[in-house]
Amino acid sequence: MPRVSEQVLIPHNADDLYGLVLDIRRYPEFIKWITRVNVTQEQGDRADSYTCLGTASVRFSGFDEKFSTYVKGDAIARKIDVKLESGPFRHLRNRWQFDPREDGRTRVHCFIDYEFKNPVLRLLARTNSRLAVEKIIDAFRIEADRRFVRQTS
Repeated sequence: MPRVSEQVLIPHNADDLYGLVLDIRRYPEFIKWITRVNVTQEQGDRADSYTCLGTASVRFSGFDEKFSTYVKGDAIARKIDVKLESGPFRHLRNRWQFDPREDGRTRVHCFIDYEFKNPVLRLLARTNSRLAVEKIIDAFRIEADRRFVRQTS
């Protein structure tokens, strides 16, 4: 069961990065393996506390899968927690934390703990989990560079 924790410095505002990761509807625009996202059960305000149920259609390595997660954003703490509702996983937990720095950059901490039900996917995940998380973080970094004015250090 892969558990991956990554921390990176990104030259963008923490609030902007928090909003980017919380805006799951737009993931298909910049994460190539996510083909569709449907959002339901929205509650709260993105400026404070926000929760929703998101269902993503994913295509990778010849597999087409759909999974649903509860997403909870806490704007004050700049933290997003994701928990499995249904899909091809035995379990899935994900946390994003955005810590602003005085130099204008943000320390982004991404933690993911998951395991697929399918033994083939489980094997692929074990051998590629760190690479997959790095690709996800890179997709967000590239999208942040596209959307936001880059901070200088």
